[in-house]
Amino acid sequence: MKTKIKKIINNTKINIILFSFAIFFLTGWLYKFYDKSKWILLAGFIVFIVNTLRLKFNSELKKIANLVIRYRYIVALCVFIFCLVFKLHGSSVGVFNTIFPDKTDPTITDHVVGNARAIRSDEYNVQLPYYFSQYYNNYNLDSHQMSIAGQDMIIGYNAPVKDITMIAKPFTIGYLLFGNERGLSWYWCSKLILFILVSFEFMYIITHKNKKLSVLGSFLIVFSPAMQWWFSPHMYDVFFWATSLYVLGYYFFTAREKWFKWLITILSACGLIGFVIALFPSLQVALGLIAFILLIVTLVRDRDKITFKIDKFNILRVLIVILIVGGILIRYGIGSLDQIKLLNSTVYPGHRVSTGGGASLDILFFDLTNLLTPYKSINYANNCEISRFFHLGILFVLYFPFILYRWKKNRFNKSYNMGIGITILIALLIEALFLIVGFPEWLAKITLFSYINRMNLVYSYTALLFTLWSFDTILKNKELQNIGYGLVCIVVFILLYYKSITTVNFDYIKTITSINWASKAYYIIMILMCSLVGLLVLFGNKELYISILVSLSIFSTWTINPIVRGTSAITNQAIYPVIQDIVKKDDSYWLSIGTSLEQNYLIASGAKCLNAVNFYPDYGKWKAIDPELKNDDYYNRYIHMIIDLTDKKTSYELITPDCIKINLNTNAIKKWNVKYLLSTTDLTEKLKSSNINYEIIQGDSMHSIYKLIY
Repeated sequence: MKTKIKKIINNTKINIILFSFAIFFLTGWLYKFYDKSKWILLAGFIVFIVNTLRLKFNSELKKIANLVIRYRYIVALCVFIFCLVFKLHGSSVGVFNTIFPDKTDPTITDHVVGNARAIRSDEYNVQLPYYFSQYYNNYNLDSHQMSIAGQDMIIGYNAPVKDITMIAKPFTIGYLLFGNERGLSWYWCSKLILFILVSFEFMYIITHKNKKLSVLGSFLIVFSPAMQWWFSPHMYDVFFWATSLYVLGYYFFTAREKWFKWLITILSACGLIGFVIALFPSLQVALGLIAFILLIVTLVRDRDKITFKIDKFNILRVLIVILIVGGILIRYGIGSLDQIKLLNSTVYPGHRVSTGGGASLDILFFDLTNLLTPYKSINYANNCEISRFFHLGILFVLYFPFILYRWKKNRFNKSYNMGIGITILIALLIEALFLIVGFPEWLAKITLFSYINRMNLVYSYTALLFTLWSFDTILKNKELQNIGYGLVCIVVFILLYYKSITTVNFDYIKTITSINWASKAYYIIMILMCSLVGLLVLFGNKELYISILVSLSIFSTWTINPIVRGTSAITNQAIYPVIQDIVKKDDSYWLSIGTSLEQNYLIASGAKCLNAVNFYPDYGKWKAIDPELKNDDYYNRYIHMIIDLTDKKTSYELITPDCIKINLNTNAIKKWNVKYLLSTTDLTEKLKSSNINYEIIQGDSMHSIYKLIY
């Protein structure tokens, strides 16, 4: 009976037909929910035809796939050039089209597929304006586009800077080479393509050259809800650099050709710098430790492949890395020491001490609401915060004792790759302990876990790695495919998974459908689907489980970010040429009054706007109106600033930890030497009552620009 089931499950034609059905469903779903683009239908049709052709030409198509993998760097370069030529990117900059009513050319449409997401404000309302503002700042390290005292633009989301640190910032080089429009395309496309390539190499090393699983692994890492919701800015970068350092570290010790050794040497220096200046310790500590420990374990496993010897040549390579990394980081650290101190001493985010603990059991599983958040926003948090990597970590933790038993019985068979598996499992258990139980503060500080407040992301990433390792080990060793024990694990997994579903999860589904039983039905069906993946692996299936995982990944991530061409959301606004004309003649300071997005649009358009986002306090601004810094608790933070004018004393309101409202005395704007005000409301009475002369410049039908004369 088991043999017959295996034959059916592993039948290639059945797998191809089932995947064709999945392609058909996904194409229809994405077409319905992803702005009904004809490109979705075209892409789905092509994939459907290619997959169907496998029924007749499977071996030929496999050869083509192997050629693509073999020449993946050339293929990636061609795709990158294509995207750059057509100025494609995934920014949600289109949100600005909803802010400004009038367009220079109403016929222009910038989106190809999908729609901008307002929730991605860190990207389109902070990072993009910071990057665009650098064009008007001549890409200098210190910027006064949003500050009187200046802002360090490396601290400011690692913006493009004419500085030696650019050797470690491949994503932003395009801004310096081509300006803002193609720079934005370079940024998005290079991040996506390079991470796919690096993740493939990472899994290729981990799995002992398993190409199929390496492709799947790179797909599940890059096209995970976690990476797509957090594509920009810091979080994605830290995952990329940590993965890159593992790959570079491995080849640093195993490379054979001399030219390749030199290439890896230079790239290793760049990777270390890139990892450090990503400036996000809440992920850097954990991911850095995982990459470092995995690297050591892998090198021990592959010690027969190590070509590194203690000789003059290799000592020179090590010295070059130390000198480049040390020289550049020390130079940057000394030059930006005061700014780094300001950042670390802020009220928010400041130096937070994380001790973990308090997480519920659902954190140990993949949150199945991730599959639906691209189509219906959750009502109890936000889509980004709950995003995770898809994994079956708990299922394979339950199954691991059997793998360990067989490994010992088979005299520590090397094909089990147990060093990697045990390492990842230990990391997974420590992370789970930190999340649920927590560490004492002293232990958190000793282990550096005190910096980690994003352990949920790290845990799900580690769980994904453990899942992929389990796939590889079980499928390579038939004696590990124990259906009886596996079914017991699957039943326990299903019960634990369902038990972990919280009330808010069920209530979320109820906001989508009014059917009472729909919530339970959804979670039961999806848990069974996840369990089916594990069951297929235990049956030795080498295709259908991949089809299911790829389908789930596409379903849950490919509609998160839009595909956009160009930057007309910035440049096609009627107000844009008005701002540009003023800026070319006068680079004085601006304020945006009563707004939350326009101030950052201003710096993206070249204006110097003092209430654009600041990463650390601009005391040149605050001391001018608050000499004794009595209100430091309000503005000593990473802040969005909403400003209203008042004839009363200046006061402050904390709206959220990263946003304040300033009721600014009208006369105080003189102390900031502000010459232009952008507003959607009439400011004439407030300006007249403070005896400030002005001229009104019409921006568009909603926004007026007040030129102050004093």
